[in-house]
Amino acid sequence: MNIASSLFAIFFYMLATAMLLHRLRTGNNRRLGTSALILGLFAVVAHGVAAVTAIATPEGADLGLSQLFSLLSGMICLITLTTSLRRPLHNLLLALFPLASLSIVFELLLPGKEIGEHYSAGMYSHIILSILAYSTLSIAAAQALVLAVQDRMLRQHKLRGLPNYMPPLQTMESMLFELIAMSFVLLSGAILTGILYVDNLLAQHLVHKTVFSIMAWAFLGVLIGGRLALGWRGRTAIRWTLLAFSSLLLGYVGTKIALIVFSQTAA
Repeated sequence: MNIASSLFAIFFYMLATAMLLHRLRTGNNRRLGTSALILGLFAVVAHGVAAVTAIATPEGADLGLSQLFSLLSGMICLITLTTSLRRPLHNLLLALFPLASLSIVFELLLPGKEIGEHYSAGMYSHIILSILAYSTLSIAAAQALVLAVQDRMLRQHKLRGLPNYMPPLQTMESMLFELIAMSFVLLSGAILTGILYVDNLLAQHLVHKTVFSIMAWAFLGVLIGGRLALGWRGRTAIRWTLLAFSSLLLGYVGTKIALIVFSQTAA
């Protein structure tokens, strides 16, 4: 792990968060400011260097929980940051930047010990696509939760607070389905590369991860089909998005727990 990159990432994340808070308090928060963008880019680049060097070790790939959590949080920040250039998602960064900083601290305090083999290019493509799919669907889930809160506040005629800092509901829904479509494509690629390059699923105790990933993919497919054929929106879209995210979360977290339990049992 590159400790200097980790510390730089935390520093720039905190500066970017302070800049976003300042813009929020002054009412100048309708778009992502140049200073916050630059600081955020510095942070995610440094975070990327720290995360990659922590995973790709000379001894092999280290896919421990802290390493994956750090890489996922960095990916989520990067996707949200770049999306904010054309869509008003930047207020989500107020929560994502501190979360990314905590993931780096977690990685520094609990370095991984799950050194694996040197993977092939195909296997690395599966890992990257899986992480990208999870990151994008995480953003979609966060977007769905914000949309649910905004919808409830508007229904209760509470026009102060959150609705003042968010775009209109129609814009929020359009952004949500863009993220859902992106998640579906990435997850399709992850499943396909997993079929092609991951051997012996039963031996590797990855069956439930595959099942939950396919379930999440199916939920996203149903949601996209319902949107195109039946015009699904609002609460229906929110429920299916959170259902897909929960399935994918159970697949990834369940896999790590199962592997930890199996290794302790075998020992």
